[in-house]
Amino acid sequence: MSDNVQDTALLAAILNTAVDAIVTIDNRGTVLHVNRAFGKLFGFTAEEVVGKNISMLMPEPDRSAHDGYLSHYSETGKAAIIGVGRQVLGQRKNGSLIPVDLAVSEVKIGDQTLYAGIMRDMTERQQTEADLHMTQQKLIQSERLAAIGQMVTGLAHESRNALQRSRACLDMLSLDLGSAPEQQDLVRRSRSALVELQTLYEEVRNYAAPIQLERSRQSLQRLCSDVWGNLSDQWRAPNIQLVLRFGPCPDVKCDKHRIGQVLRNLFENSLAVVPPHSQILVACRTIEPTGNFGPRVELSVTDQGPGLTPTQTARIFEPFFTTKTKGTGLGMAICQRIVEAHDGRVYVGEAPKYVEQLQPVGATIVVELPIG
Repeated sequence: MSDNVQDTALLAAILNTAVDAIVTIDNRGTVLHVNRAFGKLFGFTAEEVVGKNISMLMPEPDRSAHDGYLSHYSETGKAAIIGVGRQVLGQRKNGSLIPVDLAVSEVKIGDQTLYAGIMRDMTERQQTEADLHMTQQKLIQSERLAAIGQMVTGLAHESRNALQRSRACLDMLSLDLGSAPEQQDLVRRSRSALVELQTLYEEVRNYAAPIQLERSRQSLQRLCSDVWGNLSDQWRAPNIQLVLRFGPCPDVKCDKHRIGQVLRNLFENSLAVVPPHSQILVACRTIEPTGNFGPRVELSVTDQGPGLTPTQTARIFEPFFTTKTKGTGLGMAICQRIVEAHDGRVYVGEAPKYVEQLQPVGATIVVELPIG
């Protein structure tokens, strides 16, 4: 066997055993050769890409502009990516996009100029970096919440005696005022303000406090019925109906009282905005594993209120954001912390299409919990 044949066989073996995708193109962008890893990364066979323009692997606007990049480099010698590695988006055969780390080298063979591109799938690395960033953010948030919790606990403790003295003084003042209606109304308002202040202390402390879970197997359908039945008459108006639409929905391992707190908040938010003779729809289904999420249960609460504006949707989980005339704006923020403590997620979604729709449709809040 000649040296040239041996060299060619060795080169082919190296290319086809390389972990990274390797593609060679000419100065017009025509694909000349790809290795096996290329097919695994993009889903194309060699026959489907060789002889085609490399831009078929790019999403817009890079697809339309690629030939211009090559022409500009040929005319000016100024490289935008050649000799410089960077991350780009590639497009698979099925149309999905994939982040890749691309390094392009220029190769001179006689008077012919070729370009070799080496591509590495960055999906896993980006996900790892995103997970690390999220973990760091959660750690920072936990430290901040711990500091807020300590501060508010101390503040609430120190202020409790002052609030009690204020209430006692108002009680004495009410007795002295007798039947003076205007003055008694001022006393009533002062008492109400003290109650709201105490409630604010307690809610901020609850929001900042670490969440401890006592998990057990729970039926979400039974939990929804129990929470609805325990709502006070002030909230559970007789002309508002709770409609449960549960498909095959397995029990989930959760903290009964904490998830009940989430459901109560969602029900009370809906009851505060729906007109008389409305329905609140609770639907539930099982979701198959996707991405980093395992099998889970999706529970959605849909009302017939006015819905949410884009601003409300974007800020609904922000602490102290509220659209109510009364309230601290911590309810949904607390709900988010509880659900995330269960390794789940909560978000503003769309009315479920797998059950009969409400008419009209207002806001939908979706809670996803791992079956675990």
